[in-house]
Amino acid sequence: MFRLILPALLLLARGGNAQESASTLSDVQNALSSAGIVPDVIPSFNPTAFLDVTYTVASSQQRLSVTPGINLTVPEVVNEPQFFLTSHDPSVAQKTFVLAMVDPDAPTPQNRSLAEIRHVLVPSLRISGNSANKAQLVNSTPAISEYLSPGPPPGSGPHRYTLLLFVQPDGFLDAAAALVNSSTPITNFNISSFASQTGLGAPIAGNFFLTGPDTSTNTTTSGNSTSGSSGSGSAASTSSGARPSASSNGALTPGAGIEDLLVMLLTALLMALRSGNI
Repeated sequence: MFRLILPALLLLARGGNAQESASTLSDVQNALSSAGIVPDVIPSFNPTAFLDVTYTVASSQQRLSVTPGINLTVPEVVNEPQFFLTSHDPSVAQKTFVLAMVDPDAPTPQNRSLAEIRHVLVPSLRISGNSANKAQLVNSTPAISEYLSPGPPPGSGPHRYTLLLFVQPDGFLDAAAALVNSSTPITNFNISSFASQTGLGAPIAGNFFLTGPDTSTNTTTSGNSTSGSSGSGSAASTSSGARPSASSNGALTPGAGIEDLLVMLLTALLMALRSGNI
């Protein structure tokens, strides 16, 4: 009886915890560290603010909030998201920010020969609203790299799409222009090196999500990255299918199918009832 139920309970606990919102900066810090973003993307991470990310699904206009480690499908991340900053430091109202989104798992987590992929790089962001309660980050200047939606190659394992927010220093635009322009490949980017060379320093906020190959048979997304052009991510489901509960190596991914785990638990209970063990 317990041998049937215990695995389901353990999986349910692990999957459920991965979907919880990060309520403290320590939660965010731990989430990025546990996912290996530290040190794969940045050498260390000590956030002083929250970076909230919201996607609007193209087909339904549903709004999806990114909590660290959430699984999102290819169709769900087609549109460029909105970004929000929460900080109790009043000085952020006077600051300008740079936001980057990179994929450290291109073309696959097992073969990162194209990583990092630069999915977006936006300078000169400022907050609009009360910074103590999710002030939107807005700008009126062109992006250094326009948003490229995830389009991971078939068969890839989960990719960790990593979003980082930096305080923009004086002279950043000139320094960045010397390193990245419209003809610069988006592959083999290194956000840590870029930050060091342009004076960005350490990020003040961050977030990440997982996205996997689009396995639907009739869904094609123009402008999505591929294994050859951007090597973006994996680990999400199709627009009609269930989200996968495991990565390519069999490990449970964050936010893995809670519905499936409940079915496992209920099935185990029914089997026990029928066998007279309860």
